[in-house]
Amino acid sequence: MNNRLLFLPLVLLLSVPALAQQGLTLTWEDARRLALENNPSVRAARASMEQADYNYLAGLNSYLPQVSVSHSVTRSGGDASSASNRWGASVSASQDLLNLRTVSAVKSARISREKAEADYLAASAAARQALAGAFADLLFAQKRVEVQKKIYGIRLENAKLIRLKYESGMESKGNALYTEALADNAEVSVKKAERQLASAQRSLLEAIGLEGTGGVKAAGDIGVPDFTMAEAEVDAALERSPIIVGAKKTLEAAKERTSSARYYAYPSLKASGAYGWSGDGEFPRDKSWSMGLSLSVPLFSGGPTYYFNNLSAYKKALAAAEEDYRAARISLAASLRSGYDDYLSAAETAKAAVSLLTANQERYKEAQIKYMAGNISFIDLENVEQNFVDSDLNQLDYARAAHSRKQALEQLLGVTMER
Repeated sequence: MNNRLLFLPLVLLLSVPALAQQGLTLTWEDARRLALENNPSVRAARASMEQADYNYLAGLNSYLPQVSVSHSVTRSGGDASSASNRWGASVSASQDLLNLRTVSAVKSARISREKAEADYLAASAAARQALAGAFADLLFAQKRVEVQKKIYGIRLENAKLIRLKYESGMESKGNALYTEALADNAEVSVKKAERQLASAQRSLLEAIGLEGTGGVKAAGDIGVPDFTMAEAEVDAALERSPIIVGAKKTLEAAKERTSSARYYAYPSLKASGAYGWSGDGEFPRDKSWSMGLSLSVPLFSGGPTYYFNNLSAYKKALAAAEEDYRAARISLAASLRSGYDDYLSAAETAKAAVSLLTANQERYKEAQIKYMAGNISFIDLENVEQNFVDSDLNQLDYARAAHSRKQALEQLLGVTMER
């Protein structure tokens, strides 16, 4: 099993068309691991997160001294002097001793890195929901083909039976034509289900991040999924969900930008020093040095009213970010509670439909015996058969709805592709 899981990604990456030839079967873990490595949205979000990390590390260098080395030569002359060369070499260094805007820029880079991490987790959770949906769609599409073929077999046999009874004078022509029409429609439904299956196969490959034309199969349970969510999990999600963390980091970034706008009016202090050589040879010996402190106090940088208007604009942006953060918490809490109610309703409906399907299946068997014995009419038999068919198909829809509600809740809770 371990060898198969290790070899599986390589097989899919090298030859996706081979899926159609091999009829590869994927479990949920197989699909999840492949999507983690190949899903474009996950890979793009991961690259953005790594980019933000590098930007932050690059920004830390603003705390370090800035050092440069130069080596120069100039040739000059004129009408009253002959041409001569002048060589120079120097080493210079400078260091910010006080610059709050530099500190703010580093803080902003750190917040951006944390925001990118939250965005990656949100993208991973969304990709996981899409993958889980595609995987479940394929599971149910496979089952629907089986159910439609079973219905087609039942109706084909009924059509043959009613045709024989009609030809023997024991049934009406209309009933014979009706059962044959039902069989024809059931055959069309089989073809439609097979096309839906092919579409579900392509959708799963797309959700994984691979190209292909189908042939892949899903292995898993299509029963009603178990899921519980206590109120404490809602409270935890309001702190840890990538959606909320991302909104919180956006708020922190707005606060830092407001602070940075205030720092436009703050002085900055810088130390610098240089040591150099100059002369008429390539390796000059005349030495020179310099050291200095520079204090800069901005007065009307950008214009007389720039500072006040710029700061006011950032304060308004901060107020908007605070409201967006508050709205995100309210929305998530409401969505989780409503989503859990929807899941419970869907799960209870699907579980209740199981017993209804069992009952209608048994009623159909009994109705067949009664009809052959002449105890019920064709209309009664057809009604019982239709109830059985509807229950069989409805059960698939109800179970699929329960799976869908569970997947939506997992995304809101921040369950990522890694889990």
